[in-house]
Amino acid sequence: AIHNRFTLATLLLLLPLLGFAFNAIKNGAVQNFRYCESPSLVRLDAEQSQWLDVLKWDGAQPDFDVLELVQKFTSEPGYKSFVLRNIPTDYFAEDYIFRGPIVGPVNRKDLVETNTVFAIEKAFPDLDRQAFGFTVDPENPFRVLFFERWKATHTGELTVEGTPLSAPATGKRSISPVMPFSITFNPKGKIVYETLTTAVDRFEGNTMGKVAVFGLLETAGISLDNSVGDPVLVFQQKLNRFLNAKAQVYSKEEDVPGWWKSKAVGAEKNDM
Repeated sequence: AIHNRFTLATLLLLLPLLGFAFNAIKNGAVQNFRYCESPSLVRLDAEQSQWLDVLKWDGAQPDFDVLELVQKFTSEPGYKSFVLRNIPTDYFAEDYIFRGPIVGPVNRKDLVETNTVFAIEKAFPDLDRQAFGFTVDPENPFRVLFFERWKATHTGELTVEGTPLSAPATGKRSISPVMPFSITFNPKGKIVYETLTTAVDRFEGNTMGKVAVFGLLETAGISLDNSVGDPVLVFQQKLNRFLNAKAQVYSKEEDVPGWWKSKAVGAEKNDM
């Protein structure tokens, strides 16, 4: 009996260090509880809310076909050729934001202006953004996830207005690795948030693992660092923003909609 009491006492002392989980039955239903670091905090093992949950629209359901709308959008000639000014503006919400690993948050106006400065269509006139694998996010019916592979040929001179970047045509074929994308709609069926991220397999294709515009630049012989958190890249981006250059990777804070909460810009590491 003494041994049993000692063992029980030892376990009770260790629980604050180890944490524990157990099932409780309430009204005939099994509920999961988890012990937290503080002995006074015992809570339901529910998903914690996250700031981007605002784009779940309080649990509403879309009254339009999100898959059909995304596939229509990604079939637009301006989308496939990456000439963003040619995409009809009625696809987008006024509080639209684009965010990538080192680009954004950027509103639609700034994104189109920067895209125009790069004039990708002149250097890669046959660019084809091949989108596939569309699926609805099981945790957000307004969000569609999919993949893209970019294919193009560098047949024209690449110049970026307002920068020293320039590369004569090489005739090289550019084939990017597959990259993941997502598009989120608001309840009115307008695109409010677009994202992309890095390669699924960085050894695929011939762009040294780089995707999107960075992959095209790599093909043209302009190899730029695109690492999240790189201090030199962060400094360059902030200097570019301070100088108000024509090509911007993120919008001014006052031009970013209020629903966007993160203060990290460009290649800065996540702040939340």
